[in-house]
Amino acid sequence: MELTAERVARNQATFREANEQIERKAEELQVAVELVPFICECPDPDCTTITRLSLVDYEMVRSRGEWFLVEPGHEVCVVEDVPVAEPAKRYDRFSVMRKIGDAAAVAQRLDPRQ
Repeated sequence: MELTAERVARNQATFREANEQIERKAEELQVAVELVPFICECPDPDCTTITRLSLVDYEMVRSRGEWFLVEPGHEVCVVEDVPVAEPAKRYDRFSVMRKIGDAAAVAQRLDPRQ
């Protein structure tokens, strides 16, 4: 159970780090678009879905180390029979998932903003 939670959290942390780089670049370039393309952070390692958020919405997601953004419909709560997340907030363009249990501890530890 612990290994599954750690694997899921590490996978999602990789996507989170990529999104952090996207945000930094958008801020550096002073992107004039309202919605910036971010990578869905669902636990599917093959997911390549792009989710568009404002930088304000992205900052809201990043306000908690155990939160991850996902495309609507990608709200995975259980992986290999292990509970790893629960929905925290749902919006039209994206959802915020909250890591729970061991996955939350790993997500917090890997949070680049900590």
